[in-house]
Amino acid sequence: MNAPTQPRKRRVRLTAVRTEAVGFAGLSHREGPLTLGQLNIVRWLIRTPDHFHATLAVDMPVPPGAHVPDVTAALAVLVARHEGLRTSYSGREDPRQTVAASGAVPVVVCSLGEGTWDESDQPAASSALLRWLQDTPDGTRPAVRLVVAVAPERDDLVVACAAEFSHLAVDRAAIEVLKHEFRELIATPSLREVGPPRRQPLDQAEIEATPLEQRRARAALAYLDSMSRRTPRTLYLLPGARATGESLAVEMSSPAVGRALRRIAARTRTSRSSVVLAAISAILSHRTGHRELILPLLSGNRFDRALTGYVGTLAQGCLAAVDVADHDFDALVKHTWTAVLESSRHGRYDAAARAASDGRIEHERGLVFDYDPLFNSTVPESWFGPNTPFTRQAPAPPTLDETTIRWRPTPRNGTPLRFGLTSVEPHLVLDVWTADTGLVPREEVESLLAAVERLLLAAAHGDLTPARQREAIALPPITRPDNWHFVDNCWVDLTEVQALLDDALAPSTSRILPAENGTPLVAHLTATPEIRTPEDAHTRCMAALPRYPAALTPRRYVLHGSALTEPPLTSGTGR
Repeated sequence: MNAPTQPRKRRVRLTAVRTEAVGFAGLSHREGPLTLGQLNIVRWLIRTPDHFHATLAVDMPVPPGAHVPDVTAALAVLVARHEGLRTSYSGREDPRQTVAASGAVPVVVCSLGEGTWDESDQPAASSALLRWLQDTPDGTRPAVRLVVAVAPERDDLVVACAAEFSHLAVDRAAIEVLKHEFRELIATPSLREVGPPRRQPLDQAEIEATPLEQRRARAALAYLDSMSRRTPRTLYLLPGARATGESLAVEMSSPAVGRALRRIAARTRTSRSSVVLAAISAILSHRTGHRELILPLLSGNRFDRALTGYVGTLAQGCLAAVDVADHDFDALVKHTWTAVLESSRHGRYDAAARAASDGRIEHERGLVFDYDPLFNSTVPESWFGPNTPFTRQAPAPPTLDETTIRWRPTPRNGTPLRFGLTSVEPHLVLDVWTADTGLVPREEVESLLAAVERLLLAAAHGDLTPARQREAIALPPITRPDNWHFVDNCWVDLTEVQALLDDALAPSTSRILPAENGTPLVAHLTATPEIRTPEDAHTRCMAALPRYPAALTPRRYVLHGSALTEPPLTSGTGR
């Protein structure tokens, strides 16, 4: 890959000069419960109120020649059209949403200062506006706030516009709807009408309360339950890794792979997102030794035609089982596509009920779910059908000479490894987040991205056997010392399990055995006043487990008296 490059940017200094209130009145006042998607957001905001995804800041498209009145007129229509943009939220135990019938949305107008500014300055101005939103947080977290950058010497021509949305009001798919409508309303004044009624979040909450939708939500939980019983604690574990606390994202941008994706998608008649995920799955399986991958994904949950233009938050996490096995690459792409479809059918559920179920499964299996590597595709294409026309006249074979790679610090998050697909046309833009560079170093992340590139470029020329895939990946499997064992679909470091016991059970003396009488991970320990039963020992081990990413709790606890040489007093699973 080429060395990291930074685009040339014009220096932008914003000065907030005024605030314009975009008023609305005479609209419907409504109040009611939250949707399942909103409850999912509420749940993790209660745990992490300052989460970096509590609000979503994006640049908004502005066609050439627009002025501030065009922007405010477009926003007025959007606020009237989509109830989520004028909704407030209240309550913790029984959260509710209230749609305002009247009010105002502020638009902050920032001057770019003296000089000649035009549409070519839009990227730099957009970046400055996004920084402005970040640097001037609104603690009330309104559903939407808008800021524009204007050229004062051109009669306040709008050079760029950015918005910040509450994640309770929108998800990424909803933002794409708003961006499309916003540009359309600015460009075409005749379209500035609210239009026919649409499904709103309160309508969605009412639908989700019906017996049919409740049965579907319970079926989704049952599906996720079965997947969680096979999910490894952490898929991507490197022996000897130690946490440092630094998080990082590495982004690869490749026009060549973008062209390769068009060829592969046309040949396999699948979505390009599926092609990318298949390549990632092949690499992860090869590196980790897992033939089946249980991959966390985000489902957009927009299968109903009435939800195509829905502005609200619907996306929830789901789990896809990708059996890499010995598939040729084209077969793996089709299998991955099918696995994602099946997973997405079970993407709407009660997040609190899922958390309770996960807690029970964690206790039974003696692990803590990291749910990695997460794959999140935000490209505006469907998983559910080929989006590339089939043609035998494929473009010229791609080359490597246009690839760029960049890295940036990222906020801490709980997922050790996270893949984000943000573009497939005209470039592939894929980033990988490592939550801790001590556990998954930057060099390791870059090697994974390079392997994705090599595999997709090779697959552009034709189907690949498993042997050809391994040749294109060109990375060795992770090498693990003899003290690593495969238990309950997890790679486990016995040294770390012993460290867990020493920490959790002190002052008890303990010893972990790889296996005893056919049972893996058997712990022998001395009883103490605080640890008299296997249940006591398991509770303490579970509490300390998050500090030991390469450990599981013992499958069985054997308690002795004051010394391990004494006969056992009792034994059991502790579950």
